[in-house]
Amino acid sequence: MEGRVGADKTFADGSTLPTWQVAGLSLAVLVGHVSNGAGALVFGLVAVGVIWTLHRLRQQAPEARTTADLIASVPGAAPARAIRIVQFAAYVLISAYTATNIAQFTLVWFTDPDTTPPGSAVAAMSVTAVAVAAALVGVLKTRLLAPVATVLAAIGLLAYFFVSLAVIAKTASGAPLAAPSMDIGGLSALATWGPAAILIALALPFAGFEISTTVNDRLASVRRPLGIAIALVAVCATTAWVASNMATAGDFRYEATDLGYIASDMFGESASLWLLAPTIALTVAAILVLVWGATHVIRPATGDSAVPLVVTAVVTGMLALPLSIGWGDAEKLRGIAGLLLLVVYVAAAHANSRLDDSNTTAWALFAVMGIALGVVFFVRGASDGWWPIGIAAVIVIVVAAAARGVKSLPTPDRRPRPMSKSERLSRENRKA
Repeated sequence: MEGRVGADKTFADGSTLPTWQVAGLSLAVLVGHVSNGAGALVFGLVAVGVIWTLHRLRQQAPEARTTADLIASVPGAAPARAIRIVQFAAYVLISAYTATNIAQFTLVWFTDPDTTPPGSAVAAMSVTAVAVAAALVGVLKTRLLAPVATVLAAIGLLAYFFVSLAVIAKTASGAPLAAPSMDIGGLSALATWGPAAILIALALPFAGFEISTTVNDRLASVRRPLGIAIALVAVCATTAWVASNMATAGDFRYEATDLGYIASDMFGESASLWLLAPTIALTVAAILVLVWGATHVIRPATGDSAVPLVVTAVVTGMLALPLSIGWGDAEKLRGIAGLLLLVVYVAAAHANSRLDDSNTTAWALFAVMGIALGVVFFVRGASDGWWPIGIAAVIVIVVAAAARGVKSLPTPDRRPRPMSKSERLSRENRKA
């Protein structure tokens, strides 16, 4: 019965999206982090609970337009306005980070790979990437953008998968082990807090996989496409993780960030192109879907105004500037997005628990998600600094307070005012 109502509807820019396209939208956000290795497996456990939660909410409200409407459809759940703002903040943060990656990849492609591009060039390229992505989202409606993003993401996923298989086969045949590369992700700084801090840091970037539910009323299913996307990424990330550990001398690694170095060492410098070009493709897919998702989060239910897209582009461009020029600890802004989306997952679990008070599984999941959120906040704050945690907490508190304030405003009295006898007689005479 899931999605039957939505499947029968026709929309302005197309009918219900096919399952493979919905999975592709989620895949576009996920596939850029396949080198996070064990983090994919950790997040996969979280994703199982989130997918089940969204599936139950959608069964209860199949015509809910967005993720926020799904959650707010349950009496007593978080208001849709608050969820929209938190989701929007998270998506534009990830979009800005992705735009910076596109700029860096592009400059490396067209310049000397051994030189570091200046911050001004990265900033200009980042803002350009945001502008181009917004223009494409405006031109390509969902029915066209979804297959484009799916194909680009699939190219990246398959490239990482087959390169990983090639590395495993080469290592198994007796090839010498590669020297471990430098710590790209800064994970060595988290080692003092143990594996938990490392695994949390590797898992958080996968938050955002639910982005396809921003057009919930165009989905035939939630469980199937999201499950497919998570499963594909988990398989690819595990393969890359195994390949990295098999082919690298030294200590055990939780991630596969050095897969490109290993491929170059085993198959020559040209092997780096096997991953660089697909990486650009999957990053382009990610920014397209993220800008699209953020725009749909704040788009009103009626009308086809360009204002939401313009707002998304401007906010994303403004956030991309400090990230691209390396201002202070701006790099840590990326982690705020994952924390905000975890809050959305907890809100969804809370709504799910209110669907049926006798469902102990739903209540247990809500409790586990709430405890996990507290653990993640503490570990990330203790290991990576408290100011990003403070920003995330302020956003959530201010948005929740504002939403509660709007909800508590008195409803104006819309009853018609009493009509005097002379007015009534005058109207009757005019009708006569």
